[in-house]
Amino acid sequence: MTAAVATVAPTAGAPAAHRPARPGAASRVTVRPAPQREPPFDDEVAGRPLVGRYDQRLPFDEPTSPWSSAIAALPRRDGLPEPTLWARRLLVGLIETADGRRPLAQLTAMLSPSIGRGLGADFERAAVAGRPHWLHRAHVATVRSAEAAAGIAELCATVEVGPRVRAVALRLEVHRGRWLCTRLQLG
Repeated sequence: MTAAVATVAPTAGAPAAHRPARPGAASRVTVRPAPQREPPFDDEVAGRPLVGRYDQRLPFDEPTSPWSSAIAALPRRDGLPEPTLWARRLLVGLIETADGRRPLAQLTAMLSPSIGRGLGADFERAAVAGRPHWLHRAHVATVRSAEAAAGIAELCATVEVGPRVRAVALRLEVHRGRWLCTRLQLG
């Protein structure tokens, strides 16, 4: 709770609210509690009853996650791995490659030739400059996917690099019965 401070200077004549306090005049400080300006946190409301007159709990069960249960219940019919898990493994492989723990050649089966060449040039450019690629200290935070059409998945991911968070966008397409990364944008 915060407090509001009001200075009152007693002087004859006009009310105290309309007169400025004079320097050197005797003044009295009154501390009054200020009203709450922010809603309570969820953990502060747990044991208290609902506030409003018409507030009632809905007669529905709380969902654990609005999307994960519906998507996880649907089995993949095409025999491909889940694109979110596949992309997470690809990103971990890219981080290991940027750190020098894995050769880029191990990931070429997962990448289109143009993506492989672009990543190789990007890692080489960082090595020539004498500094590691920014991806070498990253770790994958989140991966989200949406299947735009049959055999095409578009994904976005966040990777944390120290205190920074960067975005990664991927497009996966089915090629010879496997996922293949055909677009990759490191943010």
